[in-house]
Amino acid sequence: MEAVDAVEPPKRKPLRRDPPPLSPAMIPTEDALHRRLAEELEYARRMLDIMGDALASDGAVVVRHGTSLQSVDIVGQMIGHIANVIRSSDPEGAVELIGMAELKSRLQRRSIG
Repeated sequence: MEAVDAVEPPKRKPLRRDPPPLSPAMIPTEDALHRRLAEELEYARRMLDIMGDALASDGAVVVRHGTSLQSVDIVGQMIGHIANVIRSSDPEGAVELIGMAELKSRLQRRSIG
């Protein structure tokens, strides 16, 4: 009997691709205090969310205080963005990722005060 050369099947493209590398702004800082501060801000944000949800479930409160409830939501979003900046190994890059234009411009302004 003759030996038959094994024919390799053609290589297929993988079904999954490696994810793109993370931006330095998305990589957590090595500073433990900054990470803990960000965790505390996230905790405060979650407490605001819970309070806002509870208040928004009461129709009378929504009618009387709708604008204030929206402000609570906006403050929660701001706290989340600030936590991301504090936690980031590239804070300036993290500011670039903020979607709230007013907050982003305040954090990028040249003068303080």
